[in-house]
Amino acid sequence: MPTQAAEAAKAARDVARSDAGTETDSAAAPKRPRWKRVLKRIVIGLGVTVVLVVAAGALLYEFGGMSGSVYPDMKPRYEQMVAAGQAAPIQARFVVPIPGCQCHSTDPVLTAQHSRRRMSECDKCHDTSPAHMEPGVL
Repeated sequence: MPTQAAEAAKAARDVARSDAGTETDSAAAPKRPRWKRVLKRIVIGLGVTVVLVVAAGALLYEFGGMSGSVYPDMKPRYEQMVAAGQAAPIQARFVVPIPGCQCHSTDPVLTAQHSRRRMSECDKCHDTSPAHMEPGVL
């Protein structure tokens, strides 16, 4: 005659066997091929890269500006003109300097104005094509 403890142990073994059976059934489910998983990771990585490059480009367009003048003596000449009262001081603002974006003008005031402008504001004044071929610009 089986005791209650033996019946409980048997019931526990049956439950463990049925749980083990479901685990092995789910473990036996076919996985996606390795190349599909690798391809998915590559596509996700490329997508993230494209989004980051577009975001960086948008930020530079919004906040990027001229990195300086082609002529190194423009800033001191402008500061002398401001000190002498010949030119109005230009208020400082946040501009990220972009290497290679330089003003080719020989006018110190125009160069100082350009140094405070952002790329998104270029087309307000420069409406010729190409913009660097405008009259008065070397």
